[in-house]
Amino acid sequence: MAAAQDVTVHLLDSNDEELKRHSLYECFGYELSMNGAPYVLSSGVWYEVVSSFVSQTNNAVKAVPDAPLKLPKWNQKDDERVYNAECHNINGLMNCDRQKLFYGGGMSLFEFCDLIHFQTKTLFFIKIASKSAGMSHLVEQARRTSELLFSTDDGYRMKLSALFKKHHPNANRTWLQKRPKNGDWRFCLVSLGRTKEKLPFFAKCGLVKLARDLNERGHPISFTAV
Repeated sequence: MAAAQDVTVHLLDSNDEELKRHSLYECFGYELSMNGAPYVLSSGVWYEVVSSFVSQTNNAVKAVPDAPLKLPKWNQKDDERVYNAECHNINGLMNCDRQKLFYGGGMSLFEFCDLIHFQTKTLFFIKIASKSAGMSHLVEQARRTSELLFSTDDGYRMKLSALFKKHHPNANRTWLQKRPKNGDWRFCLVSLGRTKEKLPFFAKCGLVKLARDLNERGHPISFTAV
């Protein structure tokens, strides 16, 4: 830790001009449990999470419903790419993993979802969520998709339609011709190997916030572990 406090991290803008500087220690995020209480390291400061907030978060996590479709069991060793590929065509699932598109002014790279099920109109986002970082990626992927798919700007949907035509030429693309209504599609987060009750506390907080945000916009959200 002493060495990390002596190492400086420089934050630069697009012109390589320095915006901020922090010690490496201040950039760490860590979570541990002592005597049943969670502690979090953030921006160089340790925090104890109060028990009432822990209970509130755990109750909110329990309230997130299970998936509307039963997914194949994970074998505890394959990565997400292999798992998603093996799910393709099982019970009507279509694999969209690693089928990425560039969109936006900065031409950011986006991945729509990992699996899609047209019968239940469910988008599945899948990750080995053994750490908070994995869940953060999962949560942000679902959030970005919800924002772009239901945007009044149809640019993303047009790009997505072209992507479908390339990778799934026989798949239905008519639903992308106009903006879907809020609630038309379900969002399901899938954890390979860890139930929502066993997620790190940071990960639980991310799940609860996403569920609250999507529900407020009328989007059904669920969580399942396989």
